[in-house]
Amino acid sequence: MTDITIENGGTRLAASVYGPADAAPILFLHGISLSRDTWAEIAERLMSRYLIWTLDFHGHGHSDRTSSYELADYVADAEAALSVIGRPAIVVGHSLGGCVAGVLAQAGHPNVRAVFLEDPPWYLGEPSEWERSAFPNLFVILSAKQAAWHKERAPLATYLEFVSNAPSAMGGIVSDHIGPRHLLSHASALQRQDGRSWGKLDGGILAAIATGREFRCPSKVIQADPRCGAALLDGHEARLAKANPRAEIVQYRNCGHSPHRTTAFADRFTGDLTAFVSNVESP
Repeated sequence: MTDITIENGGTRLAASVYGPADAAPILFLHGISLSRDTWAEIAERLMSRYLIWTLDFHGHGHSDRTSSYELADYVADAEAALSVIGRPAIVVGHSLGGCVAGVLAQAGHPNVRAVFLEDPPWYLGEPSEWERSAFPNLFVILSAKQAAWHKERAPLATYLEFVSNAPSAMGGIVSDHIGPRHLLSHASALQRQDGRSWGKLDGGILAAIATGREFRCPSKVIQADPRCGAALLDGHEARLAKANPRAEIVQYRNCGHSPHRTTAFADRFTGDLTAFVSNVESP
């Protein structure tokens, strides 16, 4: 694995590259409050066969902070990475990263070969849909605590205790479902995140998504369980299928918003991703 820096209009973005340079590239995009480190396990499992790129969006991880955190800004980050990759890549995105990948797929970006979207909040830019999700309360609580911790320069242990012991929509607490390495990764990401990147805390940046437009490349969507804090809510899968009749949509029952980080579902997620990539590579 090699860490590199990508330039996006004067903003420095941190990225990591795994695997052989001549292999088919896959770009991984994280969700808000996470970082490229969330993909470490999957990158290590796939790096023998593929060239894996993981990217920190601006305001996250080791990337620069900026004054603007609109959806178009995150899309520009991904486009900068795709430009450095320099050839068509499969783009995998979780949550916010899934929305970025979806927008790139709608645009028919020449360097986007296919997209794999993990529980994207595709319709949460609509106020009524945002309000019926779990995210309004979660974001208000988390952003407020983060702001206080940043102000007092709280140690990493403060963040780790919170993410480990927070109630889980899957039942119990988060550490019942997400392993220690991922908990530490999330704690570190929260400590580094620019608090301004939470945006309007009302799904506002997601309103820029033209949800009725079709993806113009092969696509697969993982829907977590709406009963367990999913971002793709009940009924959203039908809307997505209507706009994208060629997309494959798979539901993960009893799974929360982050299948790739959830102990009971991580192997299934990696298996679904690997099968999708293989199909794209050998249609």
